[in-house]
Amino acid sequence: MIDIGYDNNSTKTSLKLSYYKAQRRLIMGKGVELTTTKYLIHAQINANGIVEKPDVVGAVFGQTEGLLSNDLDLRELQRTGRIGRIQVIIHSNGGRAKGEIVIPSSLDRIETAILAASLETINRVGPCEASIEVLRVEDVRAVKRQQVINRAKEIYMGMMETVSPESMKMIEEIRESMRVHEISEFGAERLPAGPNVHTSDAIIVVEGRNDVLNLLKYGIKNTVAVEGVNIPTSVAELTKKRTVTAFVDGDRGGELILKELLQVGDVDYITRAPRGKEVEDLEKEEVLIALRDKAPTEQVINNLDFNLDTQGKVGKNKINRTSKTSDRRAKNLNKSDKFHGNKNGRTDRKDKFDRKDRTDRKNGRNDRRGKDRNSRGRRDRQNDRIQDSRVKLLKNMLKDLEGTGNSEIYDDSLNLLKETNVETLYEDLKQDNPDADTVIFDGVISQRLVDIAYSKGIKTLVAFKSSRVIKRPDKLRIVTLN
Repeated sequence: MIDIGYDNNSTKTSLKLSYYKAQRRLIMGKGVELTTTKYLIHAQINANGIVEKPDVVGAVFGQTEGLLSNDLDLRELQRTGRIGRIQVIIHSNGGRAKGEIVIPSSLDRIETAILAASLETINRVGPCEASIEVLRVEDVRAVKRQQVINRAKEIYMGMMETVSPESMKMIEEIRESMRVHEISEFGAERLPAGPNVHTSDAIIVVEGRNDVLNLLKYGIKNTVAVEGVNIPTSVAELTKKRTVTAFVDGDRGGELILKELLQVGDVDYITRAPRGKEVEDLEKEEVLIALRDKAPTEQVINNLDFNLDTQGKVGKNKINRTSKTSDRRAKNLNKSDKFHGNKNGRTDRKDKFDRKDRTDRKNGRNDRRGKDRNSRGRRDRQNDRIQDSRVKLLKNMLKDLEGTGNSEIYDDSLNLLKETNVETLYEDLKQDNPDADTVIFDGVISQRLVDIAYSKGIKTLVAFKSSRVIKRPDKLRIVTLN
């Protein structure tokens, strides 16, 4: 128990030091029954006169008596040990007293909060007017937990310092050997597989041996590797008997393996590593997220627009696409001349219409109103034909980008301005490019992309599909294959 009081200004300095030492002991938990204590109520008292600790304690018990229910009566709570001894730190100066009250509580949060609020109803201590304000309610368990965490860190750092690099290398070698020991073989092709692939009702099909080892490290033992794009017969037959999840890399090779597997096997679910990553490089959290987010095969086929009947042809054409990129661009540019780049063509058509108009005026066959309507009708039909041709051309250009993960930015005449990766498309569009008119990319049009493109003056967005585009500007055209 701490009791500090003084009236003599000559002892002010020494008593003030004693006050701060006592306050520090309270804050650190010394002198407070912390064995069962959950919370510490910290309150500040101000009195218009000189009061001492017994006066404060008496006011706390006396003025809260009967205020709350019998279950929250301070005397009863202290008798049963649900609150500890009331700690008071108080000092006086200039005819006024000021101090702190600390009440240990083993009640729950609500009851502790009610008890703390009741203290603020006290308006007199001894013969003096006084006021009490609750400063905070401290969770003692949180302090203890933080102490445990800090001490655990110190212990762990000490343990790490005692382990030499050679020891760490030895531990890693043992772990690797255990994983290798667990790996088994499956089928006539002796494919790398987990030990449970022979008995499990559900299996996971991955690409290679390293993928199997990585999943074994995280406790996933029902995996089998296909070891290449050509799916082994044993795996194809196994997929028809088990519940199968295809877990492929997030690159072009993973897509090819998936398409081949869909042709020769029976796959129930599909999941992929993040774009640009391989299964063997994934951390445990990434593996669990990928397996958790697996989707039914029908859904994936619809989203990716797989054409399984012509799979071999499509795959072959896409593999050879890179070598034909320049030819394609030149072909597209030639096609675009008929509605953008060929100014002579526009002039010839314009001259044809002008001659016809002059002839009509000369012969007097049509009045001015009729000629205007006919002229407008012809121009509208012509513009529709031009727009339809442009859309068709854009879709053909989009098909050439399928599966590449690339994006291309063109001007109004479909001259290529920039070719980049889809992952950096947002940043590329944010850069100032006044000539940019059309964006074609291997992906999905989102609301964010629409907003950025419109702000940068883009007129056309071309992709395989759009998703959740709620606000669509009138001056922005969206072209999709769907």
